[in-house]
This record gives sequence, C-alpha cells and structure tokens, in this order.
Amino acid sequence: MKQLRITFPGGITHGMVVWFLIGSLLGGMIFIDKYLLETSFLEIPEIPEIPEITLPPTWNQAAYDAYLNGIDHGRDGDHERSVEQFVRALEEDPEFSIAWAALSRAHSAMYFDGIDPTEERLVISRVAADRAFQLDADLPEAHLALAYYYYRGPRDYERALEELAIAEPDFPEDIGLLRTRAFIYRSTGEWDAALFELGRAVELEPQNAELLEQQARTHIARRAYVFADSLLDRALELLPENETLRIESALLPLRRDGETGALHAASASSLGSGRPWMAWLAAFVDRDYDGARRALDETVSDTLIWQDGYLPKALAYGLTQHAAGNVDIAQLYFEDAREILEQDLQTDPDNPDLLIALGEALAHLGAQQSAIRMAHRVTEMPRVSGDAFTAPRYRLAAARVFAAAGDGDAASDELEVYLASPGFFSLEGALADPRFDSVRDEPGFQVLVSRYRR
Repeated sequence: MKQLRITFPGGITHGMVVWFLIGSLLGGMIFIDKYLLETSFLEIPEIPEIPEITLPPTWNQAAYDAYLNGIDHGRDGDHERSVEQFVRALEEDPEFSIAWAALSRAHSAMYFDGIDPTEERLVISRVAADRAFQLDADLPEAHLALAYYYYRGPRDYERALEELAIAEPDFPEDIGLLRTRAFIYRSTGEWDAALFELGRAVELEPQNAELLEQQARTHIARRAYVFADSLLDRALELLPENETLRIESALLPLRRDGETGALHAASASSLGSGRPWMAWLAAFVDRDYDGARRALDETVSDTLIWQDGYLPKALAYGLTQHAAGNVDIAQLYFEDAREILEQDLQTDPDNPDLLIALGEALAHLGAQQSAIRMAHRVTEMPRVSGDAFTAPRYRLAAARVFAAAGDGDAASDELEVYLASPGFFSLEGALADPRFDSVRDEPGFQVLVSRYRR
C-alpha cells in the first residue's frame, strides 16, 4: 500500500506543526481561565424569562364589562347592584367561573350586612360557589368565595380559615383576604392574631384609613384606648372628613371615661345633622332630659342606630321620659315601642337588635320575666355567643334589661361578665348610662366599682 505523505512548504516539519497545535490549545485554555472565567468585568447576559401567558377569564366582552361593574358596585357597598351585574355577566357567559365566585361573595355580603339575612340568600351564595368549583375545581376565587360564605353565613370560622389558606398563594398581597382573616380572629377572640393580620395589611397599604380604623376598633375592644386614639388620629389625618372615623373619635371618650364633650361637639357639627342619635345620647348621658327630648323632637327617622345601639324612637322617648320621672307618659311610649318591635320581628324573628330592644321595652312595661327571658335568649344565640367581637355589645344591653326589670343581682352578674372580657366600654363608660341609676347602689355594683375602676 502506498503511504500518504503530507509535505509542508518552507521546510516546516511535522514536529513544528504538532508544537504549534499544542501551543494553540494551551493558549486557548489560558485565555479562557484568565479572561473569561476570572475577569470580573465580563457579564454573561441572563436569558430572559418567557412570560406566562394569561388567558382572559372570558372571551365575551359584554360579560367581562358586567363583571367589572359588579366589582365596582361591591367596593361601594352596593351589593344589590353588584348581584345584578354578575347575573348579567353570567347570562352572557354561563361558563364564566370567576363571575360565579364573585356572585357568591355578593350574596353572602347581602346576608351578612343585613340587607337580606334569609336562609334563601345564603343558599344562593353556596350554590354559586359550588358552580364555580364545577367549572374549575382549582379556582382560587372559588376558595375565597367559600371562605366568605363560611365566615358570613354559618360562621364556621375554622372552615373559613382553611379556605383562605388555600387561596392565599394566589393572592399573597390581597388586602381583603388579610382583613377578613383578621375579622375571623376577632370573632374567635384571638386579638393578637387579628392585630397581626391588620398590621400586615397596613404595611401593604399604609395610607389606607379604613385599615387604621379597624386596628383602632380592635384596640378599643381590648380597652387599649391610648393605642386606639393614636390610630384614629392617623386615620383622620388621611381622611379628615370621613364620617365613620369622626364618629369613632367622638365616641371614644364616652367609652373610655363616660365623657360626652366630643359627642356634643360632633352632634352640633354637620356630622350630627344627619345622625340625631348623637344629640340624644349626649344629652341623655348628661341627664339633660329636656335636651334629649328636643333632640328626639327634631329627629325625622323612626329609629336611632349607631355602633353600640339600636332604639326605635318611641323607645328612646320612653327611656327619656322615664328617667325624667314622667312615668305615665313613658308607659305610652314603651307600649308604642313594643308594637313596633313585635311587628318588625314578624319579618326578622332572629334579629338580636330587635329582640334586646323588645326586652327593654317589656321590662319597663312590667313584664319582667318575659324581658329577662328575652335577654337570655339573645346572649345565648349562636350568632351572638359565638362572636367574641360583637357579643359584648349584647351582654351590656342585657345588663340594662335586667336593671330595668329591677333585678340588680342579674344586672351586676351580666356586667361582671362584660367587664371581665374584651368590650368597648370601660366601667366608667358603661355606668355613665342613666339606665343603671336604679341599681347603682346595689352591693353587687359596689363590688364591680371597686374591682374594675380605672
């Protein structure tokens, strides 16, 4: 066989070629090591991430527009119109799963806010949530809807927290989720956990005055009035004309010390012109019964409603006349209040505000045992006894019913339960109410004063 011989021009030998190749290889390695791997100025560009493609929740524009309108109405608290818009969205696209979840939340809000507190409304809320799950078994919005259903309806706080935990990874900075979890913790009496969740929400939205107000209300419930006062001041700096904040600020001295100055000032302002209960309550607590009557005379509404109370105007007249010593006139008003409340209870038989007000009217009409039974019924209702945040309000109201019924021991016992647990009023704030004057000298009340005096 003939061998292949390669010749190089100019006298270049094989050995020279080999050493040239070896040198080139070593030089390349040194270059890579010295300049590519060790040189700090060379930055290898990052490969850009391919964005995740997010499909629209519906391809029907009319359905999507109606859905967005429903969200806006819900933010404004107009849940009825919110329901209308979500229904319209689902008429356009029955497979719009997120709209089903939103519809569920709107219905549960109507139930919870007392717009339509019927079992039918609650059933509709659950059906809408179930439909959302049928369309998408892993839909985060459906888990949120179910959490609101459990919290607002059957008050199954454990299940509500479980659903919020499932939804949270998809809504890591959702203010509504954090706020709802805080409300659940308040209801279960886990005050530190509630403040922690509200604190997380405030970190995300430090200019959110409503969150500051909820922090303040949580501190008021714990009778930590100094913290509450500071938070309300911060919130009012952000929204100086906010009516809810101004009301909370005006009520705080009354709750803390039994002082009415701030409430009088608020009642004389533009705020008080639309809230006649302010002028009545301030005058009533001051034992200015002529002023209290004048405030009621100028009241157009048939009902006085505020954060800590609910009174038909007839009942407020009766309480005022009774405290002023006009017993016969007071009896006429108490009878009118009884008729009004019994009629209202026909359409809303389990409303604790109506029931406790009826108990107070019955106590003044001489039906003491019926009044006492009514008060016990309210404090034992699951929706009352199972909520550590709202239950104290009804316990304080029950103590007033017992006092009106002439049972000083029962009034003292109920007030003891109230003061031993979180509640908005201190001893001084609670006993500023003239309705406790009749039993103020009872031995049990004297024990309470020495035990809970601030």
